[in-house]
Amino acid sequence: MVRIRNDKSIQRQLFQYAFPSIIGMLIVGIQTFVDGIFVSKGVGAIGLAAVNLSMPLISVMLSVSIMIISGGVVVAGIAKGQGDEEKAKGYTTLTFLVLVTTMLLFSLILLLNLKKTCYFLGSNDAVYPYVRQYLGIIGGAFIFYCIPNFTEAFTRFAGKPNWVFISGTICCVVNIVLDYFFVIRFGWGVAGAAVATCMANSSAALVLAHHVRMGRLVGNWALVGKIFYNGSSEMLTSVSAAITTFIFNLVLMRETGPVDVAALTIVFYINFAVNMSIFGLSQALYPLMSYALGAKDYRQIKLLLFNALLFSAAIGYSIYFLALIFKKPIITLFANGDAELMQITRTAMTYITLHYLISFFNIIASSFHTAIARPLESAVIALCRSILFVLLPLAILWPRIGALSVWLSMPIAEALTLLVSVPLVIYSMKKLKKRIVATS
Repeated sequence: MVRIRNDKSIQRQLFQYAFPSIIGMLIVGIQTFVDGIFVSKGVGAIGLAAVNLSMPLISVMLSVSIMIISGGVVVAGIAKGQGDEEKAKGYTTLTFLVLVTTMLLFSLILLLNLKKTCYFLGSNDAVYPYVRQYLGIIGGAFIFYCIPNFTEAFTRFAGKPNWVFISGTICCVVNIVLDYFFVIRFGWGVAGAAVATCMANSSAALVLAHHVRMGRLVGNWALVGKIFYNGSSEMLTSVSAAITTFIFNLVLMRETGPVDVAALTIVFYINFAVNMSIFGLSQALYPLMSYALGAKDYRQIKLLLFNALLFSAAIGYSIYFLALIFKKPIITLFANGDAELMQITRTAMTYITLHYLISFFNIIASSFHTAIARPLESAVIALCRSILFVLLPLAILWPRIGALSVWLSMPIAEALTLLVSVPLVIYSMKKLKKRIVATS
């Protein structure tokens, strides 16, 4: 990785890392989107509801993997910025071993408590068989589901960001082909979608495996704790979003029914595309930012943050307007002529997509704090945007406007979180500058 000082060079290097990462994540988003289309065609609204009921737990498991990976990239990036390549490789090996061990343990616990978990997530007797199939397969083979996150993160860290785009494309194509055969031709339903996803993700990991630079294992339990700590804010971001989805599902299943949950699922497919795109930008930011931190280059940190906000704003606004323009054809793809589902989804999409105009700042602010090894501030932002400021308007508005409060709570939460994230970014930049000047 080259240390850079020219403004245009910093912008270009961030773009070189971010563009393939964003495209790769968008492809993952498209893959998930297409996955939903096949489920809607092969199973119907109850299949979409089953997927959404499963997602909170899947998101929690995924968030733990992201915590380990993000924390590992940060400590390896700082070591690399300090010029110690071998230590950085050793940290990569440690991160991989911690990831595999943790995910296998999670899968075992889930499989031993699968039925209880399905009902805890909000299943009723009608939806339970579908949730059991989908969650049982994804959860039982979760290491195959999440391993591309590891290979993608450390391929970018190795200075090969373009390969992330290639692996994402392969993953998407494999998943679409397998979805067609497993869900439609073979009639495996949601089980087929789950198998297709795990197999496609494994193929993406295999493509990138030879770019991951591992070395002799380095570290101890204290370093493992540091990896978990540095990545904890990224985990909290996903966990808090999963908790919100869980609560949305419970409220809608109890008060309105599976059709509203299916509508929420459709909108969340678009949300996933937005979040994965900005997440891709965040992942590109980590190695560059942590390197600059290790090299004590405040100016580079400042320019990286500015350009990350600029790029993420472009993503948020672009997808918002695309969602408005193509709202009807998107909904039609999933609804299969179900007039009630189309109407509910139209209303949900109109309000929920408003948060794309604001969320980019909060997401980057959270990721920025993770990248500079300040996970507490990152966690505060994550809690505000995904739990605290979501549940407050939901609790206040539900008795007055019903399901509309679910659709409005996310944009309200993002707007309120700005009151926290903007001051935190300003404060952290000032403190970082003083620390770098004092130690230079």
